[in-house]
Amino acid sequence: MNIDISFDQTGKIIPSMNGNEITMDESPYVIYLATAGMCSAVYVRAFLTQRGMSLEDVTLTQIMDYNRTTNMIESIEVKVNLPESFPAKYNKAIKATVDQCPVKKHMVTPPAVTVTTNLDVNVNA
Repeated sequence: MNIDISFDQTGKIIPSMNGNEITMDESPYVIYLATAGMCSAVYVRAFLTQRGMSLEDVTLTQIMDYNRTTNMIESIEVKVNLPESFPAKYNKAIKATVDQCPVKKHMVTPPAVTVTTNLDVNVNA
């Protein structure tokens, strides 16, 4: 299961799956999964822009190992596809930049989630 991420001419991030752009009309699960790659793309765009480098021919591919038995993603690889002209001296730096993505950090160390309703009664009241 892959999500492809590209940039348009203005630098807008465009996620897609199976050749179809991912929009807010998609399943919340697909949108959630796309956020890891999209967050990575934000950091790639900033890295390149700060150095006056073009986004042309730069894409990202989010490769997910999906377990059909558990219906869970077991691992995610974010592959940054750089043009041949990309300076090799920045390879380690761009990976470190992408590693700063807070969405990725939340996936690695997820927050606790609690479900409540307005009908819950505070037992201390």
